[in-house]
Amino acid sequence: MNSRSWKKLFMPKINTKAAKPITITGEKTVLRPKQKKDIQNDFKWRTDIELSELDATLPINLSYEQFERISINDLHKSSPWSEKFSIDNLNEEHIGNCMFYDINRWEKSCEFGIMIGNKTFWNSGYGTDAAKNLLFYIFNYTDINEVYLHTLLKNNRAQKSFSKAGFENPKEVKKGKYEFIRMSTLKEEWINKFNDIELKATLEEEQD
Repeated sequence: MNSRSWKKLFMPKINTKAAKPITITGEKTVLRPKQKKDIQNDFKWRTDIELSELDATLPINLSYEQFERISINDLHKSSPWSEKFSIDNLNEEHIGNCMFYDINRWEKSCEFGIMIGNKTFWNSGYGTDAAKNLLFYIFNYTDINEVYLHTLLKNNRAQKSFSKAGFENPKEVKKGKYEFIRMSTLKEEWINKFNDIELKATLEEEQD
């Protein structure tokens, strides 16, 4: 038996997603499961140079047909290590994406990622609201206890947004050629801080 098999055999059993797909509605945004209709926007954002730079990566080098095929395949898979969501505004317009990934079942931790791809909605509180929605989901529907993120050292706008959403303890770290700020939040601390937050959770199957 190889190391991967042993790891799977003794993997702690924790909840890493809700029992059924859920939509979370906040003050400005709606967090919902990914859908096929998102693929066109996703491709546009993943090939955008400015968005890629903010994510410390390069634009994808795929044709739309290749990206569509991979995305459709992903929609039919359930990963034990990550969960992806789309971000809509209250008018049901797809404006971005967010996810948690690199789930560590032993430490009950994960990394957080978000992108407001529609730049019309930058600097207006949509990213902060969506981040709160995702943290609410993680801390109420999974057994994950710690959520952390990395954002570029020079991205002060993102750091302020994450701080408003409850991320704390900024620390400078270097990964490859990039310098980041690492921020994190713990379940108990976040729930205590946002105990009066008003969000609506709805089973996806109940949506019209």
